Amino acid sequence: MATIPESQHTTAAAIVRWYDSKPQEHRPHMGASLIGHACERSVWLTWRWAMTPEFSGRILRLFDTGKREEARILEELRGIGAQVWDVDPETGDQIRVSALNGHFSGSLDGIAKGLPEAPKSTAVLEFKTHSNKSFNDLVKKKVREGKPQHFDQMTVYMGLMDIDRALYIAVNKDTDDLYTEWVHLDTDRFAVLMARAERLVGMTEPPPRISDDAAYFVCKMCSFWKHCHNGLAAEANCRTCCHATPVENAAWQCAKHSKELTHADQLAGCNTHLMIPALVPYAEPVDGGENWVAYKHKANGIHFVNGPEGCADYGPVFSSKELHNCNGTLMADVIAVKNEIPGSKVASGTTNGPDHTTMWDDLATNPDDIPVKQDHPAKQEERKKIARTVKAMESFKK
Repeated sequence: MATIPESQHTTAAAIVRWYDSKPQEHRPHMGASLIGHACERSVWLTWRWAMTPEFSGRILRLFDTGKREEARILEELRGIGAQVWDVDPETGDQIRVSALNGHFSGSLDGIAKGLPEAPKSTAVLEFKTHSNKSFNDLVKKKVREGKPQHFDQMTVYMGLMDIDRALYIAVNKDTDDLYTEWVHLDTDRFAVLMARAERLVGMTEPPPRISDDAAYFVCKMCSFWKHCHNGLAAEANCRTCCHATPVENAAWQCAKHSKELTHADQLAGCNTHLMIPALVPYAEPVDGGENWVAYKHKANGIHFVNGPEGCADYGPVFSSKELHNCNGTLMADVIAVKNEIPGSKVASGTTNGPDHTTMWDDLATNPDDIPVKQDHPAKQEERKKIARTVKAMESFKK
């Protein structure tokens, strides 16, 4: 018996789309939860806002499930008689730690005292949810070996709070089983992690990739795969600009405009944005001035310029936003169009992969109005046939 296909408009799909519609934002600080990541470059790119997070609605809902579990565990710990603090009594907000002029920071799930294994000791609390496979791996290997990034996160919290132990509580999302493990402060590891954070905060360009293999498992799961391995320049915001520098009190300073940048300023950038050269992965800088950098494409040797000012010796000028909008593999074609039609600009969201077509601002609004080489008559007839088919299909949908 044939089954009726599920409608595209089910409640379940609508819920996922609701999560899809939620804005995904950059974190203002370098997170303690990320400092133990296997790839230093990923940590730096996250902090420098090289790419906006693009998690699917399903994954965002999964994150939300983890957050909701925290309240349940806090209630359960209080239920067994432990004293638990999950907010800072002075601010009423989540308990936070910070270092390095506020640029390195993190939020604790809580602090507890009176836990059964150590009634007189104070401990940092860390809660995580796991799939069945991940949970079983954790039980077998313990936190330090099985979830080293979680271990490092707790190490930072313990070190900055001056607390010598933490309780890790894991929940199996498939069975609701609980696993708890006491983790003690490793002062040597804490020193290593703080040195790593300080070095990354002070770097003006990203560290090397963890692997040059695009299929490497760490890279395949990384949000920056299309930047590191697929030739996409970083986004244009203040943190990817040569003129911006992290300063005291978690602030950023713009040398170009001689001002401190608000969070909104940093997100927006400005029309004098000058991309950090290392964030243009498909080209190498060959020359530059105060407001421009000239590049040579690594694959085909063509030249182009980034910045508000041009340089006639090095070809057409691209704004930083255009560099992000144009995948490096298409740069030769884009430069040809810019040379042919001065003043044309690469529009957003159109050249992030081989299946996309370059679109242009300030040009003809209809693609048929753009002058192109005349097709062979047979090719013209084929295109007309395809157009008729598409039109017929659209009528059918109505």
